[in-house]
Amino acid sequence: ALPISSPSGHGGCCWQSQGIGQPPRCRNWRHPRSAGSAMAAEEEVKDGDAPVAGREVRRVDPLVILRDCTIAGKKVSYDNEYLEMDSYRVHKDTKCAFRLSPSEPFLDIGSVWYMFREICKDGHYTKETAKKHKFAYIGVASRGDLVDYLAGKLSTCPGIVQDVVEGRKRPREEIRGEAPLAPRQKKAAADGSGLTGEGAAGSSRAKVDKASQLSYADVMARVRPVKELDVIARLPGRQIPNAELILKIAKDEVDNWNRPREPLPSLGELSGKQPLWQELEEMLKVNPEDLPIIMVPCNKNAPVNILNATMLLQDGLYGRPPMNSVRYFEAARKEMVEVVRNIKGKQWKFEVRDSTKGFTKSHWLRVVAVITDGNDWQFKDWPFENIVDLFTTIKGVYFKACDKNEQMPIHVTQWSVAILPMAPTQLQHRFGAVRDAFWMQVEHFLSSERLKKFVNHTSIEGVRHVVRMTKPVL
Repeated sequence: ALPISSPSGHGGCCWQSQGIGQPPRCRNWRHPRSAGSAMAAEEEVKDGDAPVAGREVRRVDPLVILRDCTIAGKKVSYDNEYLEMDSYRVHKDTKCAFRLSPSEPFLDIGSVWYMFREICKDGHYTKETAKKHKFAYIGVASRGDLVDYLAGKLSTCPGIVQDVVEGRKRPREEIRGEAPLAPRQKKAAADGSGLTGEGAAGSSRAKVDKASQLSYADVMARVRPVKELDVIARLPGRQIPNAELILKIAKDEVDNWNRPREPLPSLGELSGKQPLWQELEEMLKVNPEDLPIIMVPCNKNAPVNILNATMLLQDGLYGRPPMNSVRYFEAARKEMVEVVRNIKGKQWKFEVRDSTKGFTKSHWLRVVAVITDGNDWQFKDWPFENIVDLFTTIKGVYFKACDKNEQMPIHVTQWSVAILPMAPTQLQHRFGAVRDAFWMQVEHFLSSERLKKFVNHTSIEGVRHVVRMTKPVL
């Protein structure tokens, strides 16, 4: 081994011959550099790049591999966060030699590949789509020259660092272990690893060092179960907590699968109080002709009276009574009409009346609802002390007509009644909803306990007085 002068002219550097056909190698590679070389090395560290150790196996930038595949027309596939490019398998988060500006970090190869694929197939490449697929967005000002570079139209473009492309430096994230390692040049090796000499040893040491730096939290963050949860739960010999309780619940569900559903108990049944519909059923058992009663106003000009009550409350249709029936209201009207409604799975029949003449105690106990037109003389001689007790004992409903420009009396808003607006006559399809709204109020009242406020010593005095109407909204 004879010392020879350095080919580059550096004084004091000894070179050792490797043998015939081998290039000379520096024997004292730790010799201090010149001032210029030290400044250059310091500048490289400041830029966040570092020279690659092991010149025998140089880093291959993913951007170069992608460009070569694009120019050669080779297919680049994406599978499970890895890009299959030629004979290389590169993770999508691997940093490449392109960055949007010198102050920003290097982009990952996955974002560059996704942008190039969407642009080439005339896809909808926006910031939202890139974020949806978990890629960084490359703006219009930067991706034009980059697309031409990948297509082979340009030899370089703004944003590409040549030292990183040529493998002389590495991105800062790759040095710190914050990003996956880029692939290395493949060479023939006896072990088939693609690395030879000191490069293979260095790569093995790097893998060992990287594995030793992984913590238990890192492993748990990356681990994935081989089997699904339901498969793991059914493994024989595995103890399942509360297994007997789970089997009992499943057996009860199977046994009661085809059993008809029972109606839920009402609030009155849960509280131990007897609802009104049970009182009415007891009356019907004693006398089947004692039907529940619904009172309507004895007024031919009321929106709902005995002439059209059946049509509205049963058929869900509405119309003004014929003129002859209105003209001869006292003689043409019936004493009572019947309506049928399904309540709680049972067909209930109701009597609709407009007069309490000849009512006995049993009649008053069967009154469940009253439809009022706003005139308090409708309740003359009813066995209550006041209007409040009346609507506490009987459900009150007020139908607000829309055909006429009549305003609702102010005192009706002070009554405890349900105000149901009616649709115009020409919109007949809406009266079905009006009918259902009425029966919902009645059904809710039947499901509650009745507070009886009947009295015998006095009655309501129906006095005609001046009625104040609500002001119209202009």
